[in-house]
Amino acid sequence: MRLILPVLFCLTAFAHDLDIATRLTPPVAVLKTTYAGADPVPFAKVQVFSPAGVEFQNAYTDKNGSFSFVPDSIGAWRVVIDDELGHRREVSVPVGTLDGATANTQPSASRIERALLGLSLILGLTGFWYGFQSRKKS
Repeated sequence: MRLILPVLFCLTAFAHDLDIATRLTPPVAVLKTTYAGADPVPFAKVQVFSPAGVEFQNAYTDKNGSFSFVPDSIGAWRVVIDDELGHRREVSVPVGTLDGATANTQPSASRIERALLGLSLILGLTGFWYGFQSRKKS
């Protein structure tokens, strides 16, 4: 029972993970936000920072969790999305050209990979704890 509760907590913690899919089709960068890849994140606060680090634009996602902007220079644009309910995510949008070619950002680790990582951390710490307790009693 002691091990089941942390595992259940780990699995439910990923239920509302904020995911961002980015598509760059010059001259527009389109971002689609979802909770754990399923439900859209409507009306979340968005801040866009230019490669120079200056705030370029701020707005909100639409009811479908989408947002787009038109970058005016080449470089790594930083986009911060915050639903103001405790979910915040930052993504870098690399802009290599302002016309013609398309580029997609690399996807983040999948939900399953993150769940397995969390589970392995819990099991590793549990093993360490039991090992420490057994040495203490001897």
